Amino acid sequence: MALRNFSIRNFASSVFLILLIFALVYLAIGVGFHFKWKSALAACRETQIARGEFVEPEVFGNALGLAFDVTFWPVYTRANISLDGTPFATPCTH
Repeated sequence: MALRNFSIRNFASSVFLILLIFALVYLAIGVGFHFKWKSALAACRETQIARGEFVEPEVFGNALGLAFDVTFWPVYTRANISLDGTPFATPCTH
């Protein structure tokens, strides 16, 4: 009886809604990662300046950097944890 009311349109809209929710959560985590990493990097730069060390210039500090961080945050997180033991690795954590 339940198959009578089954519709491809209802199924497709349900799948689309699930994918939309997944994409929004993914992007929200990416934006949070971007701002947390930027604050950790700013604190590290201040520490390096206070010690009189060389501070690398920010290359991707504009919208392109935001796009990279929001899109590739799982890759960055995994690499940072593997290499430095923290998801927000900076030159100060090496």
